[in-house]
Amino acid sequence: MRVKMRDIPAGYLSGFFESVFLIVLMIGFSFFAFFHLDKVMKIPSPPKKTILEKAFIYRDVSMVSKTTSKLFLTVGTGGHAYDYVIEASTRDIQFLDFNKSRMLWVAVEADRRRRFVWAIYDDGLGLLISRQEILAWMQYRNTVNYSVVAVSGIGTLCLFYLVFRYGFWNRLLAKRMARENRRDG
Repeated sequence: MRVKMRDIPAGYLSGFFESVFLIVLMIGFSFFAFFHLDKVMKIPSPPKKTILEKAFIYRDVSMVSKTTSKLFLTVGTGGHAYDYVIEASTRDIQFLDFNKSRMLWVAVEADRRRRFVWAIYDDGLGLLISRQEILAWMQYRNTVNYSVVAVSGIGTLCLFYLVFRYGFWNRLLAKRMARENRRDG
């Protein structure tokens, strides 16, 4: 038999530990939502001019999940070098042989204000990963993160409703009815 929220009796009072458990779950859902909200990546506007910069793979491609992998690059040389991580589709990069430490070329903004890789080229300047692919991966990751935030938010609201309705509101109604019964009796 299926249990629904509306199957809870109207005068039900949740116990102290039930309320605490629901509040802890609510806080957990909230932290989970904020964690994924923090993982949302800002997609910059396309630059007017890009330049090619040397980049090296400093670590093997790591699989985050079955569908997502991370590509670790050191962009630039000398004092201007910085590490950059691209979250990419595992299916799209598995045949590009990024597991070797090798030199690549990346397209970055000409003035280098924003640290964002717009495209990746091999030694012979053949295009390996295009700007459209990088933006599509970022939009996909953002969609997943926003979906998790929405589901966590809905879960938090449902738990808040349960705590308020069966923990606090029914308790107030029960106390009110007890006072009225004492007055009448």
